[in-house]
Amino acid sequence: MGESAKNSANREKILAKAYKDLIYFGKVFLPNDFLHKSESPPFHHEIGKKLTSTKPGGRVCTIMPRGFAKSVLAKAAILHKICFGEAGRKEFIAWIGEEQGQAIDHLKYIKYHLEMNSAIKYYFGDLDGSAHGKKWTEKDIITAKGDRIIAKGTTQRLRGRTEIDTRYTGIVLDDFESELNTKTPARRDEIKSWVMSAIYPALEESVGREGWIWLQGTIVHYDSFLQSIYDGYRESAKNKKEYPWDVSFYRGY
Repeated sequence: MGESAKNSANREKILAKAYKDLIYFGKVFLPNDFLHKSESPPFHHEIGKKLTSTKPGGRVCTIMPRGFAKSVLAKAAILHKICFGEAGRKEFIAWIGEEQGQAIDHLKYIKYHLEMNSAIKYYFGDLDGSAHGKKWTEKDIITAKGDRIIAKGTTQRLRGRTEIDTRYTGIVLDDFESELNTKTPARRDEIKSWVMSAIYPALEESVGREGWIWLQGTIVHYDSFLQSIYDGYRESAKNKKEYPWDVSFYRGY
C-alpha cells in the first residue's frame, strides 16, 4: 500500500472512531480538555454516548455537581454535530445559560475551535463562517456549511424577527438555573413558564427533524425546573411508566 493510501486509511479509521465515541473525538480534536487532563471517568463516556446519539425530538437530562465538565462535554458534542453533519442538513442550535454572557463564553469556545483548530480544519475542512462571509458575532454564528448557533440567557426571547419562521433543531439548557434566579417562588414560576411557553414552541416540529433538548445542571432548589424533571422521572420509574426525558443523575464523590 502506498504512503498516500496508508494516510487515507488511517484518516478514515480516526474519523470512524471519532464519530462513534465523543471522548475519542475530544482526545483527537480537543486535547487540552480531553487528553492533557485527567482520564475521562466512565460516566463521561455514558454522557457522551447519549449526546451524540440523541434522536430527533430527544430529551436528555444530565444532573451532576458543578465542576464535573458537563459543559465541556456538551460543547464537544456540538462541535461533533457540526463536523459530522450531513450535507444539506443544517443545525440551528440555541445555547442557553443563566445569563447570556455565560452562554457567549461557551459559544466563544466553539468559535475558537472552528477558527483556529488545525486538526478540525485538516479532517473536516474550513468551517469558519467568517471566512465565507457568514454571520460571525459573539452571540450568533453561522458556519461555512450553514449551521447556526445562538447564545441566549434564561427567560430571553428565542424567536425574534429573524427567527420567526425558523425553529431550532436543538436547544442546550446549560446550568440555566442558579441559587440567584430561583430564590423566590415568583422567579421559579417564571422560569418554568418560560420553558413551557418559549422553549418547547421554539423547537422544530417537522417529521424526522423534531428539535431535541439537552438539559444539564445542578439542582439548586427543591422547587426548580430541573428538580421537577427528576421528580417526574423517579415517579415514572416507580410506576414503570415511560417518561419523555432520558435522565442521568451523578452525585459528587
